[in-house]
Amino acid sequence: MKHTKGMLNIFMAKIRMGVLVFCLMVCGGMLWGGSFAQAAEDAAAESEEIKEEEAAETVTEVTDAETESEISGSIVSLPGDDGIYSILLIGSDRRDDTWNGNSDVMIVLTVNSNTKKIIMTSYMRDLYADIPGYGVHKLNYAYAAGGADTLIETLEDNYEIEIDNYAAVDFDSMAEVIDLFGGVDIEVTDDEVSVLNDYLSEEDKEYALENGGVYHLNGVQAVAYMRIRYVGNADYQRTQRQRDVLSEIFAQAQEMSAAELTELAQEVLELADHDISVLDMVSLLGSLSGLTEYELVENRIPYDGLYTSQDEMLVPDFAATIEKLHEVLYE
Repeated sequence: MKHTKGMLNIFMAKIRMGVLVFCLMVCGGMLWGGSFAQAAEDAAAESEEIKEEEAAETVTEVTDAETESEISGSIVSLPGDDGIYSILLIGSDRRDDTWNGNSDVMIVLTVNSNTKKIIMTSYMRDLYADIPGYGVHKLNYAYAAGGADTLIETLEDNYEIEIDNYAAVDFDSMAEVIDLFGGVDIEVTDDEVSVLNDYLSEEDKEYALENGGVYHLNGVQAVAYMRIRYVGNADYQRTQRQRDVLSEIFAQAQEMSAAELTELAQEVLELADHDISVLDMVSLLGSLSGLTEYELVENRIPYDGLYTSQDEMLVPDFAATIEKLHEVLYE
């Protein structure tokens, strides 16, 4: 019994470290949305039950000689066994539980252990999309119509990619996550300051900025910054702001100790509504032990010069876009 409990403790410790991978991924998805608080609470409770059951079952199958080598990653790999893992980060504008909301933030985070790269690909909300079962609409309608499954199917069909999991969180959760990382350093222009301050709630007006400059933004300020759409190049620049904040979070994580990251990952996981399994987290840990050494690559669809604007939709040159996208993700 003592030996079994020891193995269980080792296994659960590795799970907590594995959550770091998930933690870094879901941070980018917490950029827009309504109230997911109850959903996140329910998901966390269910995840805890599943985690305990799966851990108990797995521990009984691991021998003394196998425990350290298997869990440390010598024989595990990314889900799918091809060295590539992708998670869709969703931000919805839902304000109540009567519908899913439009997904105004869609970032596919692809971890390629073959090229040692993590690629953040923003898909803009106004993209032309042939949505299975619903016809042609703007891409953000896919989530409103059929939830995460329909959005994933739409992205996979339209861009010939594979998505393994999804995560969705809201404004408040994103602010909490940024604060857990200690804030982010961002340069804000005078025009952005004006809009950022307007996005602050009455109770958060104390965090208003006076003018442009380089600031160490807290969670509330950073979320307001990421919401800015009507300064600069509209939604194109808003997606860039989102990637800028995610890049800063990743840089913060690279400076943290294993103990700090473990504690942080546990807290982040509780804030996310997701469908990633505990065993997949362990698998991710095994293949991504050098995650902080990976190159972080920013990407955006549509690509400049490879789309046209028609009827308020951005229509990609799909053949050229898919070819370039695959080069970025897989080569």
